[in-house]
Amino acid sequence: MLKTMAMRNYIFILLVLIGFTSCDDGDIIINNFDFEDAALKSCNKDGKSKVLYKINNENVFETISLKFSNTAFSEVAGALITTPGELTLSLPSSNADSDAKLVYRTYDGNVPNDYFCGDIPPSTPKVIEEFLSIGGTIVIKTDEESGNTTDQDRDGILDIDEQVGDTDGDGIPDIQDVDDDGDNVPTKDETTPVDDEPETANGYRDTDGDDNPNYLDNNDDGDDVLTKFEVTMDAQLPTAVSNRNEAGVPFYLNRFESIEFIDVTAILPNSLTVRYRSIITIENLQLQNQNGSGEEVSFESYDFGEFTSGEVDKDITPTTSTSN
Repeated sequence: MLKTMAMRNYIFILLVLIGFTSCDDGDIIINNFDFEDAALKSCNKDGKSKVLYKINNENVFETISLKFSNTAFSEVAGALITTPGELTLSLPSSNADSDAKLVYRTYDGNVPNDYFCGDIPPSTPKVIEEFLSIGGTIVIKTDEESGNTTDQDRDGILDIDEQVGDTDGDGIPDIQDVDDDGDNVPTKDETTPVDDEPETANGYRDTDGDDNPNYLDNNDDGDDVLTKFEVTMDAQLPTAVSNRNEAGVPFYLNRFESIEFIDVTAILPNSLTVRYRSIITIENLQLQNQNGSGEEVSFESYDFGEFTSGEVDKDITPTTSTSN
């Protein structure tokens, strides 16, 4: 019986040694913490200070959090970085309070979702064990993706059906342009036929019947005045009272009555909804147990996780003047 127990203990120790590899300096390299199924969440702290964290309440109560601040961070709630590219930050060798710190903790009970987001740290659950970072390099790689993958400019025309190119020559492709023809009438307001108006073969509004849909036509009614100059810029909307005749017909849609605002220089603002995805890794991460034992653990490369922002409005400025 004693021999069997000794053999079991030997096998257990052998498995532990397989899971851990010793460094030359005596530190232990651990393959990973058990946060694979935990979502990476974020809190804004004091402007451009951020806290990214994971909570695991399955079988063990544990958290890992990364607190840091940098001028590159976005002040937008729910967004980490809104500039694509790579950012590197250093974790200081001292575990004292600093602008960048990673903390691993275990607890005596369930950790609530808002544990890291309050102004005052909660008194429960009680922290059982805590490791603080004493070195490492944070690498954040960020890319941008459309908030709407099928209709980026949300003009009602799917990207797959949108005309390839840049109709008004403003440097913004039609799939991202809220005003494809640059006539200061939003594309979404120029697509659906009204009453008995002519329409193109594929069903788009075509007021002057020239087989060029209004949303791609810089002179919707075919008169001598471009649509852009028949839409006042104080309201920038075709429904403004000053844009209509006594019968309520907009001048830019009435070839028999025209009005020209010769001082039109402004253009409709162009804004898209995007998301920013940041992949966060920590190279040469070192942590120290805060129980006074001096125990240290390290990772050659730790995959902290992926964080995707909520939808963020992004203004797009034309790179060239329009053709109108």
